[in-house]
Amino acid sequence: MTCSGCNRFNNYKFSGLQRWDEAEPILAQWAEKIDIRHPVILGGEPLLNPDIVKWIKGIRKLWPNHSGVQVQSNGTRIDRVPGLAEALDPVQGNWLGISIHDPTDRENIFAKVRNFLGPTVVETQNSNDPIGSKYQFVNASKMKIHAWDSDKFVQSSIIDLPTGGHTLHQSDPTLAHENCTYRRFKNYHMIRGKIYKCGPAALLPEFDDQFQFDISEQDRQLLHSYRPLTVDEYDSRGQEFLAAIDDVIPQCKFCPENYDYKPITFGIKKVKSANW
Repeated sequence: MTCSGCNRFNNYKFSGLQRWDEAEPILAQWAEKIDIRHPVILGGEPLLNPDIVKWIKGIRKLWPNHSGVQVQSNGTRIDRVPGLAEALDPVQGNWLGISIHDPTDRENIFAKVRNFLGPTVVETQNSNDPIGSKYQFVNASKMKIHAWDSDKFVQSSIIDLPTGGHTLHQSDPTLAHENCTYRRFKNYHMIRGKIYKCGPAALLPEFDDQFQFDISEQDRQLLHSYRPLTVDEYDSRGQEFLAAIDDVIPQCKFCPENYDYKPITFGIKKVKSANW
């Protein structure tokens, strides 16, 4: 899916993959130092990761005291991941959230959900659900899937140029931070074993490495100057970093000041079919 406005920038040919066996030794060190109250596995599309079952089980094992692992998916591959049902063990509290980006595909995805949960599935629509989902599915084993209509995205940090290139915003950092949805919902990120304040702080430098933004060299240096927290640095700067994680950073200038919701449009991306 190539959803316009994707805040993971997957509507572009933006590549990247994290394998569990590579990540686990670093995450095991993190588990000795920090607690995670609400772990969420995001993509792109996490059900495309061949190690997704290992990720779910591994995070639950390393951080056993939280309520469960949330996997946020577009739902298109729910019927193509061996071991997914076992990983979403309701005893462990793990569950799947589905964002319905294309309303015309909602019933097709819900048919997959019903088949996945089996004949005992019970469906409800409750906008007052504690998780905030619009659609809820649960079976006799208490396995849960929540779904949202997400056919609009807020304005992306990336601006497409008429020439075909890409640039970034030149915002007031304080204003951009004040209106930021990452800040509002405290969506901190751990990518490749490093902790980031937000998604753009991690992904915009990677995007620049792959595509090179049309920005000044001064701005490029600023973009790449953000310093995430590594596990090796936790003892020396961890408390300082985490104490300031909700504060504005200079790189906030690259995000929009106003986050207007816009309907998602779709392009076509050809991907190689896979079954794991």
